[in-house]
Amino acid sequence: MTIQISGELQVLLARGISKSLVTTAMRYAPSQGVSACEYLVQRNLLSEAAVYSAFAEHCDVLFLPKGSFRVSTVNDVPVHLGSFNCGPILVGIHSGKPVYVISPDYNRFELVKDHLDRHPEIRRQIRIVEPSAMALAAEIMNSPASDLECRYPRLSARKEGRGLRWGGFALGLTTALVGMNLPVMAWFWTFMMFMALACLMMGGARIASAVSTWHDPMEYKLPGSLASRNIIWPGYTVLVPLYREANVVPELVTSLAQLDYPMESLQVLFLVESDDRETLNALRGERLSSAMDILVVPDGYPRTKPRALSYGLAEATGDYITVFDAEDRPEPDQLKKAAVMFAQTPETVACLQARLTIDNANDGFLSRQFAFEYACLFDQMLPWLFRLGIPFPLGGTSNHFRKRALDQVGGWDRFNVTEDADLGVRLARFGLRLGVMTSSTYEEAPVTLSGWLAQRTRWYKGWLQTIGVHMRQPADLLRDVGPRNFLALAALFAGALSLIALHPVFFVLLFAYLIGLVQLPGPETGVEIVMLGLSFGGSAIGYLGSVIAIWKAGDRRQFGPQLFDMVSLPLYWFFTGIAFYRAVWELFAHPYRWNKTSHGQARHRVRVRT
Repeated sequence: MTIQISGELQVLLARGISKSLVTTAMRYAPSQGVSACEYLVQRNLLSEAAVYSAFAEHCDVLFLPKGSFRVSTVNDVPVHLGSFNCGPILVGIHSGKPVYVISPDYNRFELVKDHLDRHPEIRRQIRIVEPSAMALAAEIMNSPASDLECRYPRLSARKEGRGLRWGGFALGLTTALVGMNLPVMAWFWTFMMFMALACLMMGGARIASAVSTWHDPMEYKLPGSLASRNIIWPGYTVLVPLYREANVVPELVTSLAQLDYPMESLQVLFLVESDDRETLNALRGERLSSAMDILVVPDGYPRTKPRALSYGLAEATGDYITVFDAEDRPEPDQLKKAAVMFAQTPETVACLQARLTIDNANDGFLSRQFAFEYACLFDQMLPWLFRLGIPFPLGGTSNHFRKRALDQVGGWDRFNVTEDADLGVRLARFGLRLGVMTSSTYEEAPVTLSGWLAQRTRWYKGWLQTIGVHMRQPADLLRDVGPRNFLALAALFAGALSLIALHPVFFVLLFAYLIGLVQLPGPETGVEIVMLGLSFGGSAIGYLGSVIAIWKAGDRRQFGPQLFDMVSLPLYWFFTGIAFYRAVWELFAHPYRWNKTSHGQARHRVRVRT
């Protein structure tokens, strides 16, 4: 009995697939109630992509591989004419006609082929894809915010939550089980040595960064020749993501209107969520300059700042892009300074980070410590890392990008709640460099403990997400950034978070010891005496390094550091530890929730002299 071979199977034979394999499938498939092609795929004898590409060739239409297309949407709703699993689904417009993808069931191959034969004119409008490609496109959609997930899914935090959460849970459980069998002394010395090592690393870095930047100028003036009207400045796009910010809109618009940049080369996009009528109405009530426009971000998930920024990136017309938050007050010439510095640096320098400065430092304990913290980070640590050529986590605002670089790396990750930290690492993985610039943007620090905790929790949760994403394949990260930068990033992220996590434990043990609830074991041998000395020495260096850096940074920013600021520093560290453990809990419960920071709460915003 002769077995008739279907068209797609003939294509497979022409590609070199064994004829015996094909005839075996045709012989046994009917008893299984499936087609020969489905039989081959079910038994992992052929891939889904191989079969569907053969069917596309048989039908004389194009085949699109997985990840090479995205479905078209209107307000994030996909445009489809039939079943969402099989299609047709709109993916674009070509030569003025819509283009659709279809993924028919195996038992409908012949029906599709017959229909195309009867209507050959629609062949140019049809693309065939495998079912898993259709499912991936349905999951990602076609919003600009999905660019990273479509092109570099391994670098997105979209699916990091579950693996990181359960991995952390398993690590914690294993540690607890092992710890149950360890003596108290083992726990004590392990904790002390780890704390000392972390403090030593932090203190050393603080001292090195402070010394490296000790005499750095705090401001830079552009040459007078650049004021000429004959200079053609490159296109610049300013993205301003807003959500529930109606109360600060007037001051924000006034501040951005003071930017010293030619109107014809400037584009300012206010990114407003579709359900935020208050902010939208406030913006429409302002007299916006010709360079300013409002972009309403369609409703979608998750509602995060990076998602809004991705929509802004899709509409950006400038060669360079920067981001300002609602409370930001940038120096008027910051865009020009960035454009000049980009012109003087290699194309591999993808981003320049401006200096963020707190201007409500006298609003209370938290805002004051926050101001010192930012002064150390942006005036000392980041410039020091830049000089060493080490990548670093970006600040959430006033980072200036080459648009080409953002497009190259997939833009912002809408599922990472500290998109800035993630983007700094991702740029480095693509062989691009980060820089810093001598220009300040003045920001408002949270003034209440609840607001500060919410913001800091989001930051630490995003750092954990970033660690999870880039450590999915540690060998790939090591290859991308090199051993030196790999270790530096590990120290910046894991080292900093470890020290933050240890602070509450240290203070709880100290308090319990002071009130007599626990008795800490003392040194009984020479080795233990040495270990105790190293522990206290490392901790002292960590604290002393922080004090030196904070005092110098605060003095240069005219914050007037006082003895109380230094003495109360450990209390601030305690609060950071509380925020970290809250971040761990949120990573389990609400991995993509964006803790909104309320702006316009400052009582005294004073732009300090530099």
